[in-house]
Amino acid sequence: MRGAAALTVAVLFAVGVSCAGGDDTDDAGETREPGTAVTATVQRSTLFETRRALRLVLRNGGNQELDIGAVQLSSPQFEPVPPEPRDVPVASGGRVVIPLPFGTAQCDRVPGEPAELITHVDGQEGHVALDERSSGVLSDLHDTECTAAAVLASVDLHLGETWERTGERTIEGEVELVQRSAGVTAAVEEVLGNVIFSVSTAGSADSPLEVADDRPSAADAIAITAARCDPHALIEYKRTFILGAWVRVYGGEPTRVDIEADGGARRALEELLGSCIG
Repeated sequence: MRGAAALTVAVLFAVGVSCAGGDDTDDAGETREPGTAVTATVQRSTLFETRRALRLVLRNGGNQELDIGAVQLSSPQFEPVPPEPRDVPVASGGRVVIPLPFGTAQCDRVPGEPAELITHVDGQEGHVALDERSSGVLSDLHDTECTAAAVLASVDLHLGETWERTGERTIEGEVELVQRSAGVTAAVEEVLGNVIFSVSTAGSADSPLEVADDRPSAADAIAITAARCDPHALIEYKRTFILGAWVRVYGGEPTRVDIEADGGARRALEELLGSCIG
């Protein structure tokens, strides 16, 4: 999706509640609050999604500092991703913004149980249901990824093997579209660059990059330029060798899909980057 959507979930972490007596104490006899109110907001973020993560904002509404040890998304719509240790303190009344990683969309499964946020706060694990309300952040993300996967199950879209340096920061080669099975009709409407690389193609209305039974494969000339070589961009951006494209299959709505450089294309892009940062 091109816009950002948000969902909010209220979390209640029980802290050291004693079952004996009226006071809430831990094993050492220290009096503690019976619960700490935490709210968590998760939304899509262009920056975090380059790392396959959502933007998670945790707010501490309690009267004591919390230590966020780890967070993990548990959803039937996505493959599980192990929690990452965080060790992030959140002061009373404060907030923290951290990535919430998500796995590959599970397109062949019918969602069953609702998604949960698994938390590790002050050494305690909690399982909290996510309230998507009307925004449907996870469902929208799942549908977007599964639509793209369906397109790439119909056609193979990749960068060619042979590349030529045509400028100080530019290489030229081909982008190729191949029918995966008979009966598939598809057309590439636009090839997209990324934070590091810009692209241009030679395609036009007279010679579009499209396939059908009478033309099961097609290729178009493409030029890729290293537009940014600064260390900040290279460190922060995690999808350096992935371009994008808008593809229309069976005359339907265009879908954005990834084109990951491999083989000769990957080597050519690595050499291009090496020369512009060296």
